[in-house]
Order: sequence, then C-alpha cells, then structure tokens
Amino acid sequence: MTKKVAVIGGGIVGCITSFFLVEKGYEVTLVDQNAIGQEASWAGAGILSPLLPWNYQDTVNNLCFGSADFYKQLSETLKKDTGIDPEWIESGMLIYDIHEKNHAISWCQKNHIEIQEVQIEKIPYLLLPHVAQIRNPRLLKALKIYLTKNNVVMMEHQKVKPISDSNNFISSLHTESGMNLQADFYVVASGAWSSCILNEVEMPKIKPIRGQLIQYPSIKEKLPYILYKNDFYLIQRQDGVVLAGSTKEDVGFDKRITEEARKSLQMKAESIMPILKNYNIENQWSGLRPGSQDNVPMIERHHKYNNVYLNVGHYRYGLTMAPKAARIISDLITLNG
Repeated sequence: MTKKVAVIGGGIVGCITSFFLVEKGYEVTLVDQNAIGQEASWAGAGILSPLLPWNYQDTVNNLCFGSADFYKQLSETLKKDTGIDPEWIESGMLIYDIHEKNHAISWCQKNHIEIQEVQIEKIPYLLLPHVAQIRNPRLLKALKIYLTKNNVVMMEHQKVKPISDSNNFISSLHTESGMNLQADFYVVASGAWSSCILNEVEMPKIKPIRGQLIQYPSIKEKLPYILYKNDFYLIQRQDGVVLAGSTKEDVGFDKRITEEARKSLQMKAESIMPILKNYNIENQWSGLRPGSQDNVPMIERHHKYNNVYLNVGHYRYGLTMAPKAARIISDLITLNG
C-alpha cells in the first residue's frame, strides 16, 4: 500500500522535498498557507552558492555542494516537460572584498573549487568562475506544474494549525479552515513560519529575517559576472534585468518594503555599476528568510513525534541546500517507514 506524506510548506524546500518523495513512490500532498512557490523562495536572487563559502561552517557548505549541477539537470527536465525555462546560467561571481584572499584561496583549493586571481583596470579581484544562478520565480512556476503532473496534490491558502498532539505519533493535522490532513508522515518545511507549526511559542528556533531587493529594467549593458561587495550583490538575468540585494532585517513577520532600504541598495548598486544611474528602479520587494542559529538548518526526525520530520532553518540558502536536504529527508522517511 502506498504511504502518504504531507509536506507543510510550498517553497523551494517543500517543492524539492516533494520531488524526491514522488521519485521514491510516495503519495504526496503539498500544503501552503499562501500560493505554492511564493514567499522567500520567490523573492531571492537565485544564486546557487553561499556568497563567501569560506566564511561558513562545513555543515552549511556540505549541504550546498552539488546543487548547481542538480539544478542544471532539473532545468533541462522542467523546460522539456513544462515549456518553462528556469534560466540556469553559469555566471561566475566576481568578488571585490579580498582582504581574506589567502584564506579564500586555501579553502577553495582544499574543497576542489576553482578560484582565480584577476585584475580589471589594475584592480585585483577574486573570481569564482563556476558559480551559477537560476531564475527562481520561473523555477518555482515550472516545479509547480511538474509536481501536479506527477500527482502531487496541491493545497493552497490552507494554514496548518500548530501541532498540539500529546502522543508521539501524529494521526492528523488540522487547518484553520477546518480541514483534516491525514498522512503516514509529515514534513515541516514552512520556512520562516516553521516554529509556528511546531508550536515553539516561547523559544522559537526559527525566526523571520526580512530581505529586500530592488530591480532595474532590462539594460543594454551586460554584466560579465555576478558582482559581490561587502555582503551586497548585483545579478543580471538573461533578458538584461538587474537585481540588487539584499538587506538583513530582524523585524518579525513584517514584509513591508522601505524607502531606506531602497536608497541604500540603490547607492550600493550604482557605486559598483555607475551606468545604472541612467535607469529607474522598476520594482522592489521583500521576503522573510527562515533565520537559524549559525545558518545551520535542522534536517532530522522530530525529537518527540516519530512520524514528523523537519526540513527547516535554511536562512539565506534554502534554494542551494534544498536538493541535499530533500534527499536526506526522503531517505530518513524510507529508512524509518
């Protein structure tokens, strides 16, 4: 008999988890309090690497390794199956901050990642030539279609109530609209809202961190790479659109955009690429990242509920960590099921 898995959270982590579970033959229901593929997964820039990987713990980087190759293959599958091109591009990333040059080069050599010292107009930079990007709104749109075609049941605009069962096995969860969600296994992948689902009211392990980005229109000038300086990046899509981001704001579940952030991002963008002064900003938005201690996610079975699994707390790198995290969760469910 086919076993059922309910995945709570329809961002990139929930979608990729569903992708792996379907491949293993599970019957999957994907539930989100809003539309599938929105929130932080939609709002991010789609860079398929930690920004400066040598500044992160091995736990973080190990979850990110291989994601660019995974998304390259997935993009080809999705483009063929859905007609939507997620625009996977190996852009490379040019890094302006090289005060840790020796540490960065040593780390890259140890981890077999190509890094180059380059000079542009007599100014030294570091270049990671194989950093890739993907256009996450298109990726998520294509994934939604693909998962639906592969019999994943989509439940949108259904807010799941906090887990309150006193037993160590959950027989069903409930939505605020009164629906019962029955499954053999449950995966919590609710991003910034995960602690709400897990009923961690007094000491939430996951908290929202707002990130704001701005968008310039399609410009005729081409960026040769993703540009990175002082925790700020510029990234260009295939059609010439340029994104600049992003802020890190501990403001709770407040998704409002601010003029202060707009001006700050604009100033940074135009200092790196002065030609942007000739263009008007055409869009600004925000997303709530699932902040966690030291950026380390929780990818494990729940300490109390035997059939509840956690895939939460990926902070800035949900997109990049999603493939390995999803594989871990799907393997755990198979092992324990």
